[in-house]
This record gives sequence, structure tokens and C-alpha cells, in this order.
Amino acid sequence: MAIASDGHGPGGSGAVRALSLLPVLLGEPCHEEHLPACAADADGLMAENTAEDSPRENTGPLPISTGRPGLDEVDLETVVETIGDLPVVCHRVGREFEPIRRACAEAGIPLHAPVVSAAKLGQILLGLKANHAAIDLATALGVEARGPDDCRGRAPLVAAAYLRLVPMLEERGIDTLDALLGFQDMPPAPLDLSACAFGAGDLRALPSVPGVYRFLDREGSVIYVGKAKNLRARLSSYFIPSARGTPRGRAILEQVHSFLIERVASDLEAALLEAALIAEHRPRLNRQFEVHERPAPYGPRLNLAVILRDADLRGAPPTPCTVHLLRKGRYLGRVAGLGPAGNAWTRALRLVARAYFRAEPGTHSSSDDLEEHDIDWQLVGSYLRRHRDEVSVLDLDECASSAEAAERLRVLVATVGAGAGRVFAR
Repeated sequence: MAIASDGHGPGGSGAVRALSLLPVLLGEPCHEEHLPACAADADGLMAENTAEDSPRENTGPLPISTGRPGLDEVDLETVVETIGDLPVVCHRVGREFEPIRRACAEAGIPLHAPVVSAAKLGQILLGLKANHAAIDLATALGVEARGPDDCRGRAPLVAAAYLRLVPMLEERGIDTLDALLGFQDMPPAPLDLSACAFGAGDLRALPSVPGVYRFLDREGSVIYVGKAKNLRARLSSYFIPSARGTPRGRAILEQVHSFLIERVASDLEAALLEAALIAEHRPRLNRQFEVHERPAPYGPRLNLAVILRDADLRGAPPTPCTVHLLRKGRYLGRVAGLGPAGNAWTRALRLVARAYFRAEPGTHSSSDDLEEHDIDWQLVGSYLRRHRDEVSVLDLDECASSAEAAERLRVLVATVGAGAGRVFAR
């Protein structure tokens, strides 16, 4: 018996609002039953049962529904009678079945059906995340979603997915209900890291700080670059069984041999450094799998120079700085090691002139164009708004010439290098 429910409250795991039951006999779905008696409303959701559209007396909701429409005692008796001694298959037990069990207990109606979690089987057999959606399980098994995104659509989806899982279970010798119930309670097998240059202890020893990480293959080539608010948590998430549930996770697990990390001072610095390293190394998996799905918004403040103190060299001022250049909301490049003087300034000022003041004589060469790269602009823009009094940013659209931009940039670098700076020329 495949079962799916929609409930009140966060995540739909509260008091049951609507329920779908789909018996499956010899691998073939039978007639599906919906409770309460309902039809789709204008939004495609389960409409509530009323006395006008129901042939039976409306006994009203149970107290557990806190006064909102839902399953009443007659509906619950129908559920228990329909299920009988059959095993129940649902997606997630806590969301789909436990609210029904609680409602039956409060109404004094016994419900003791054995329950199989399709989500748990998907996690163990397919490596999906523990909290994956039903559509993720269906996609992994090649099952097409035909119904609406509610319990009416989820019940046949789970039934079809479970039938695809049965051969995988039989290959493991799981051919009885008792064996299946025991199997689904097993923890997923840990990943084998013996082929890597690191182990579980190295992951546990990582710092819980913001940073950027690089995954390398056996030849030492960078295959993927990412950023993290918490390096330990983020890197560890790649090396758990559920990581095999996504194409990017599988590709990383198949190719990674070692990793490098760089600590940073903020989420902003992590986003900028990630973009800089992607531009520098052009990792194949970053190009294969889209990293930043949200484009830069249309509007002002997209041509910026962000100045940050060099993370590795913090100490007594003046501290060298790195300038990160953003053009039209995309990442253009960086120049590190800027101080009161030095060769780095020549490159920095040349990049600013070429990138933002091409109309000026001698600032652009057709054979030396700059390449832009995607960046998590929403994170960058949000951070700059929240920390406007802490981060030094030069808005290059407010500079009339490359000479004015150079003068303002020197002031900002001197300010940042001397200590905590403020925003100038925003």
C-alpha cells in the first residue's frame, strides 16, 4: 500500500489535511483513494471536504487539527480498514505516516501497519541525501512525475519508485518484509577513502572557519574550487554516503586525491577568492557543473574595486592588501601585495585603466582583452550592504578618469593597510 499525506504546519508534517492511498497488487497499481473526499481547487491543491460534496455526514475535524479542516474519525477508520495487514510504503515516515499514526492514537483507533521508507532506501541504495524530496528519488530511478505536487501526485510516484527499488533489494538477498524492515534501519556504508591522500581524521581536524578549498587529482591538477562558511562542515559533506546522490558529488569522489584550504576573514573574501582561483586554475568540474546560478542584477554599483587586507600577512601595519575587480557584476581579476609602493601597483593601475576607462588613449589593447567570470554576486552585494562601514570599496562609475580612480585607490589601500577601514566613494 503506497501512502502519501499533506499536513498542516512547517514542512507539512503537522495534523493531516489530506491523504492518498494507492494499493499495489503484483506490481500493478489499483484504484487510488483520496481522503477526505475532495477535488483540486483553483491552485491545484486538495480542496477540503464539506457536507455538500460528501455523501456521508460530516463529523468535523478532530481536536488535533486545531480547528482546521482535515481527517475526521470516519476518515481514520477508513484508512485503517483499507490498509488492514498490508505493509505501507511512503516517502518519509516522519512526514507521511507518523501524523496519521498520531491521529489514530488520539482517536483510539489502533494502527500497527509495518512501514517502509522509500527515502531511506534511496539513501542507502542510491546515495541520496537523507532529506531528499520524492521527485529526487523519482529522477534517480527514471520515474516520471505525472500527478500534481501534493499527496495525489506523490502516492503514485512513491509506488513506482519502490517497484524500481525491489530488484536492487533482491540483488542483496532482501526478499522478505522482515529483512526489508531490518535493512532500512541500517546506516549507509561509509565511504572508502583509502585511495585518497587524506582520511576521516584529516576532515575532522579541519577548522570551522570561512575559507576556500581546492580539490586536486593524482597529478596535482585543481579539479574543483569552492567556498565555505565552515570549512570542516563543507568539506566533510563531500565524503559521506549521500554525496554520491548528485552528479557533481560523484564526479568529485571519482577524481579527488587531495585538497588544499585557505582561511579567510569573511564570507565576502571567500566569494572573491573563490572567483579568483576559478579564473586562475579553470578547474574542469567548475566548468562542468554550474556553480553560481544567480546572475548579477541589473542596476548600479556593479563596477567595483574591493580592497581587503591580505589574510596571510596580517600583523603590524601597514599590511599589504589585495584589490578584487568586479565589472558588470562579474569577477575580473585581482592584484595582491599592494602596499605603499611596489611593482604590484603598476599592474593594478593598468588593469583598472583597461577595464573601466577604455575610451582613454593608451588604455586598451585589442590583443589583451580581460576575461570575466561568474561570481556569487548576491552574496557579495548582500555582504557589502550589511558591512558598509567595515569594507572599503571604490565605485569606479563615480570616477571621471583612470587618474582619479588611481588616486582614490591609493587612499583606500593606505586606509585598509593601516587598520579597519570604512567605505569610500560608494
